[in-house]
Amino acid sequence: MNWKLPKALMRRMILPSCAASFTEFQLLKRLLANRNCKLVFRDLLAAVKADEKEVWESLCRLQEQGFVINCSPLVGISLEDPLPDILHPGELQILLERGDFHIRWKSEIFQVIGSTNDEVIKQAKRGAKEGLVVVSDRQLQGRGRQGRSWESFLPLGLYMTVLLRPKWLVANPQQLAILSSLSTAEALFQMGLKTVTIKWPNDIVVATKKLGGILIEIDRDEGGEWFAAIGIGINLNQQRIHFSESLQGKATSFYLETGKKVRRVELLIEILGRLDRNLQRSFGAIKSSWEKRIVLLNEKVTFEVNGQKIVGRMKGIDETGCLLIESANGSIQKIFSI
Repeated sequence: MNWKLPKALMRRMILPSCAASFTEFQLLKRLLANRNCKLVFRDLLAAVKADEKEVWESLCRLQEQGFVINCSPLVGISLEDPLPDILHPGELQILLERGDFHIRWKSEIFQVIGSTNDEVIKQAKRGAKEGLVVVSDRQLQGRGRQGRSWESFLPLGLYMTVLLRPKWLVANPQQLAILSSLSTAEALFQMGLKTVTIKWPNDIVVATKKLGGILIEIDRDEGGEWFAAIGIGINLNQQRIHFSESLQGKATSFYLETGKKVRRVELLIEILGRLDRNLQRSFGAIKSSWEKRIVLLNEKVTFEVNGQKIVGRMKGIDETGCLLIESANGSIQKIFSI
């Protein structure tokens, strides 16, 4: 059944996550830096420069959110494994501060949103700076390329959009699709999914099943400057039952492929790191890395472009990111898509 919520209701359902208080942020920062170690309570009080009541209240809030904290004024305070799979603004800020990034990433976390892409586009048109990252537990109107819907109703996947303003965007927008899909696949590989591949132009797949997708939307802001909203949706901790019946034979998740669960915030940071580094590389280097991960390379494929069927062998991509298809007579056709 297909359904859409009225726009007025959708606006009311955009629920940002509560920002961590300064004390909660400072406590979490120290607990994460000293995981499984006992911290003396009076030293913790002095370090966060808060009174005892405020510290205990912050510790209780962290426990309510799922962090396992052993608290004893006599023995000490410790943060124990496993860490919960929650999008905590304090932890995300801490991880961003730890990273050595060229881009100044700034995150906004939502509990429920219509579309992370729509939120980034709205803010970008008003002049938001490059590096904005919008991430949500749930998307009610998630979408993929060519208007396809994307199931993201449960907090089991990573649903995020980043704002980029590269100078070369208008000249070669397809290069951004190549760079984004490579960065996402590299991040998943680093997290332990060794079978991850890319289906041109920007689907993330394992064998014949889709693990994730990337939606790139390009527009101008109120000042006439171009920007790109890069939406990334990845199935992470879903089990088979979490997919609709129509998708159970077509979709997969990190958990289904590896038997392991992954924390969304850790994958988010890994993707941002890969994007950040790849934006500093030449496209020739990106192209070479991307072609090593593409499925169906040198195999016979069929595409339909503007109503025309194109059949041939996939030969990789050119210097602009266009797909190269070799026909039976040896001629090369180029396909453009973002």
